[in-house]
Amino acid sequence: MLEDKSVSLLALASDINTLYRRQTMNFTKQLFEMTSMALPDVTARTFSRYLGKSEGYYGSITAQNLDISTNSLLFLSELLDQKSSNNPNKRITELQSMIAQEVARRMQTLETQNIAVRKLVMKSIARAYMNSEHDFSAPPIVIC
Repeated sequence: MLEDKSVSLLALASDINTLYRRQTMNFTKQLFEMTSMALPDVTARTFSRYLGKSEGYYGSITAQNLDISTNSLLFLSELLDQKSSNNPNKRITELQSMIAQEVARRMQTLETQNIAVRKLVMKSIARAYMNSEHDFSAPPIVIC
């Protein structure tokens, strides 16, 4: 009876630990996990290449607790678009959406001297996305 309770408590502690890790996981690690679910052959080295970087890139930025560069996110999005055209996959579409949201978030916090320029960029992104809403591809992303 006591062993059953201790096993149950250990399982509960493991579940709580898993939930905590998911809540505190940064964007880079979430992106890697979602990519490995969408593309099962992905390793840390292939993920780095999918980002357009050297094989050690992902390991280096995770060790330093840095974010993936915006250019690398765009490179990955283009690669996912190519893979999706060959083999449509719901997880790839979700992954592209996650990337688009992150890039849009970064664009909103971009230091710009002219707020009007920033508004024009965001409006053009939104307009292009709305025009291509019926297409089955990632939303457009613009970097200024």
